[in-house]
Amino acid sequence: MRFGLSCYKLKEKDKDSIEKIPKYGPSMKVMCYLLIIPRIKRLFANPNDAKNIKWHADERKCEGMYCHLVDSIQWNKFDDKFLDFSNESRNIQLGLTTNEMNLFGNLNTNHNSWPVLLIIYNLPLGLCMKQKYIMMISGPRKSGNDIDVYLSLLIENLKLLWDQGVEVFDKFANDNFKMHAMLFCAINDFPTYEN
Repeated sequence: MRFGLSCYKLKEKDKDSIEKIPKYGPSMKVMCYLLIIPRIKRLFANPNDAKNIKWHADERKCEGMYCHLVDSIQWNKFDDKFLDFSNESRNIQLGLTTNEMNLFGNLNTNHNSWPVLLIIYNLPLGLCMKQKYIMMISGPRKSGNDIDVYLSLLIENLKLLWDQGVEVFDKFANDNFKMHAMLFCAINDFPTYEN
């Protein structure tokens, strides 16, 4: 997306005029993709966040109950199957969720959004659902069956993070390491799942 351009569609009579930038009206169809790799690197650049990402391995206290996703059978099976991934406690396990939402609460409007959110499950329960740690990837308007187009960049980044990993500096440990990430689960309703 180029800066200085309007987010709104031009009217037919204003298309020839460069000076006429609309400030309101119907919005243009725009896909915003916020890169996840630099955002994860930025978390590790903060010593408190870098420490919290290792919480599940270093500070978790479990007393025989399911307190966090780390205690789940799926997490333990994954750790047993992919030892290289689970041996590095700084590797990230992500959850993906998406659903259509009506921004204005008016059922008669066509202005819907379809946000795609990533949640970092390595964090303590009190933090993993905080706004600071939930990554919004995109917000297309009614993507429907074309949601794969919007998710293609995310899928490329997740493949890179799983296959090759990326070099990250951990400010808490003061060292570089090769970070990998994987998509632990996806949460959606059945109409979204169908798309």
